Amino acid sequence: MTDEHIETHWDPAFAATLIGKTLLMNLTFLDDDGEVVERQQFFGVVIDADEGEGIVLDLLGEHDGDTYTLPPQTSAIKAAEPGVISLGGDKPDFVASWIIHGEPEPEAANDIE
Repeated sequence: MTDEHIETHWDPAFAATLIGKTLLMNLTFLDDDGEVVERQQFFGVVIDADEGEGIVLDLLGEHDGDTYTLPPQTSAIKAAEPGVISLGGDKPDFVASWIIHGEPEPEAANDIE
């Protein structure tokens, strides 16, 4: 297999455009049978985007002042479609959705702090 067949999950040029933009994050947790256990949604302003460290959000709304670090995968981030709004009623610039197999860990290291 050559490098041209490998999907790139990190686009440094796109990552640079995320700084200062709002991002709506949707997390869906599934159990071992594929059933939805929990859904979480939060949004914030991207304050850092680094391939090694991930994408850092300065959260808004009910989590105002907290931060959350997303994995460094710009391929999971899409422009928000018209009509998409956050729980706070704001229109985000971008949306990312993740499906996680396994229940959320209470107070995990990467949970909203």
